[in-house]
Amino acid sequence: MAIEEQIVAWAQKRPRWQREIISRIAKGEVFLPKECNKIVDGIVNQATKPEFNIGFKHFPSVPDQAQPTRIISIAETKHVNALASPKPLEFEPHGITVIYGDNGSGKSGYARLLKRITHARDRVDVLSDVFEDTIGDMPVAKLRVSIGGQDKQIRWPEGEFPELQHVHFYDKKCMDFYVSNETDFPYRPAQLNVINGLIETCVTVQQCIEKRLHHSVQPEVHLPLASEKLRDTTVGNFLDKFSYMTSIDSLDNLLTRLNDFPETTEELESEERRLRNADSGQERLFLTREAEKFDALHEHINSIHSVIGDESLSHLQAKHIRLQEAQHASSLLASAFASEPLDGVGTSPWRTLWESARKFSEQHAYPEKPFPYVDDQSRCVLCHQILESDSRKRLHKFEEFVKDETQTRLDKAHDAYEEHVSVFRSINILPISVEKNLRDLEPSNSDAIESYKKLLEQYRDSKSSVLEALNGVGSIVLTGIQPTSVLDQLASGAEKARKLAADLGNQEIVQKQLEEVIIKRSELETLRELHGKQNLIAKEIQRLKMRRALEEAKVEADTGPITRKVSEFTETAISQAVRNQFNREVEHLRLGRVLIQRTRASRGIHLFQPELDQARQKVKLDKVLSEGEQSALGLAGFFTEAELDHSKSALILDDPVTSLDHNCRSLVAARLATLATDRQVIVFTHDIAFVADLKRAAVFNEVNVAPRSVVRSRSQKRNPGMCLSKFPWKVQDVSERIHELKTDLAQIKRQEAGMSSREYERQVGGWAGDLSETWERIFNQEIVGPILAEGSLEVRPRMVKVLADFSERDRSEFDSSYSKVSMWARRHDKSPLVNHVPPDVTELDKELQMVENWFARIKKYKN
Repeated sequence: MAIEEQIVAWAQKRPRWQREIISRIAKGEVFLPKECNKIVDGIVNQATKPEFNIGFKHFPSVPDQAQPTRIISIAETKHVNALASPKPLEFEPHGITVIYGDNGSGKSGYARLLKRITHARDRVDVLSDVFEDTIGDMPVAKLRVSIGGQDKQIRWPEGEFPELQHVHFYDKKCMDFYVSNETDFPYRPAQLNVINGLIETCVTVQQCIEKRLHHSVQPEVHLPLASEKLRDTTVGNFLDKFSYMTSIDSLDNLLTRLNDFPETTEELESEERRLRNADSGQERLFLTREAEKFDALHEHINSIHSVIGDESLSHLQAKHIRLQEAQHASSLLASAFASEPLDGVGTSPWRTLWESARKFSEQHAYPEKPFPYVDDQSRCVLCHQILESDSRKRLHKFEEFVKDETQTRLDKAHDAYEEHVSVFRSINILPISVEKNLRDLEPSNSDAIESYKKLLEQYRDSKSSVLEALNGVGSIVLTGIQPTSVLDQLASGAEKARKLAADLGNQEIVQKQLEEVIIKRSELETLRELHGKQNLIAKEIQRLKMRRALEEAKVEADTGPITRKVSEFTETAISQAVRNQFNREVEHLRLGRVLIQRTRASRGIHLFQPELDQARQKVKLDKVLSEGEQSALGLAGFFTEAELDHSKSALILDDPVTSLDHNCRSLVAARLATLATDRQVIVFTHDIAFVADLKRAAVFNEVNVAPRSVVRSRSQKRNPGMCLSKFPWKVQDVSERIHELKTDLAQIKRQEAGMSSREYERQVGGWAGDLSETWERIFNQEIVGPILAEGSLEVRPRMVKVLADFSERDRSEFDSSYSKVSMWARRHDKSPLVNHVPPDVTELDKELQMVENWFARIKKYKN
């Protein structure tokens, strides 16, 4: 399976937030801490987003095209060592810029500055002038750089410019690193660059998470601990399992138990004291009596309800209706006596009078005679007068009226109604015995007694309403009073008291009841403690949820598994590329017996270290390789790193050929010239021979060489760091010297008229000395140099043709001119006999032209 397919399959299994990061990194986004905090916000808030599937389209299909970074100039240095220069040190953006400087010239000061701000394997601090009192003064400099072709000004050390890390720096200290340490190389397949970005982002995300976890340690509320005795209760279960998964609804449901709790804390405390201190015999008697009081109250309610309840009131209503109906029938019957002398016959008062007359007659006036007794001699039992015929007939008629069935129904209806009314009027709602029982039971049964009293109030109100109706005000109304719940409470109280009385005879039961009361009291107290803290508890649940989400995200953001997976992906892709390039560099520098191996991976970065090939013993390289071999090995590592950096940014080297022989120097020069074909190369050196090697290699590769030099100023302080846009005379080749001789001669011509004879002679003598040295440099550079390798006795046979082409004319012109200019030079005291007169500028010009033509002709002999 191709590495792209492996990465896509792996990425699809990563958390959603990481898949999104991968896609955004692939688009070029950079995740700074602020953006990573937004990622953490999304994780904590568990924002619901649609599923995100990652595929090949989210990975770049071309290598990383980082923009090349080049150094254009360094200017306005202040407190950078002791550097002082009115002119900037300038670098050519293409080709090779060679900065020559003798020891103590300030060359290393500029190199240290560049080393500090670019990518170097060895870090260094830039010091101020240690010979001056500059403690506390910050080194500053102004740099001009080119990033992707765009010029930028940098005020170092202000701001951050990560692009400068694409510029690679090398010196002897860096060489030690490449030889002895693990090295990471910038090469990455484009797809892995994205995964590396994920690793870096995960590191920042983890840091953000760590900060939030640190600030969320303190709980919003301290919940009571669930004691052992509460473990099996609803409250204990809630506290024991309280976590980020606890719901607010479960808390609300728990707190509703406060309203449903059958006892109060005071009642439970009283019960606990009773069970702890109770005299079982006396307590049993007390409970038995308490049960009897509940029974009495229960019986009293039943007796009241039997009279005032809706059923009894319905019967009373019915009796009243029947009485009214009988009275109406009786009135209709009594209407037959309307012609009697007196009104009211048949009415209730009249009936009372008639019945009284009946009793008087049967008991006193005419015992054993039927009533009314109406013999010829009988008398009226009311007026005692002899009854006449009409009176006797009237009395017989009255008796028939009274004995009629209608009257009988009326009498029965009246008796039944009056009997019911009598019972209703006599009922006592709150007798003294009931009132006493209520007082005795109320302290330990307040809810039941309160309900009982309210029920009695309802009966009292109902009785008053019915009595008003009986007195003719309104009608009897049913109240709908239902004593069932109160009766159940009374029955439950009686049953409980009897059970407690029975249980008091068993000590185990007493102890169990005591434990139950203690648990109930503790549960109730805990509920009260939780009540009122709902908001804080809700916040605590949110805090726990947030911490849980952060801890899970922290695990997800762990870079270890990602790094291990990347290692699996890239063992071939990266390691082989690094090995191949390193082998090419080692082969070019003709350094055998050394290869490079991957040692480990850290956060997705593969680390490599050189080692001896096929060595039988495990030893450090610096214990085996010579100093020159170590220098070559360091350069091989540096060139490998530079070649694998696709940005093609600048390379800066400070005295790179220390300890190298002349052959390896020329190889390094050739490699630098090759690298300079498509990037900027900057070389600081004090090695004149290496400058010559660089020039020759640059010519061969058609690369431009920009000469620069750093010297000490001629002021009294002799400050280092003066920048010149040319080499010193001793470093210049023939072409450069001829160009400078022309410049100097032109200046002599311009100033000749204002010179004294002595001053003119001194100027000509100096110029002639330089021309004489130029002759020597031509002979060394164009004749001896091609045949005899510089710095050694090695002969280059193929260059012997230079001697074959060297003619008598060449020799004659050289002898003539060299002798002449040597005489003009101020090397020795002139003999008085010679009477030396300095040549005029025309002759000087003629001699310089001859030298230039001779040089041009001789150069062709090498081709």
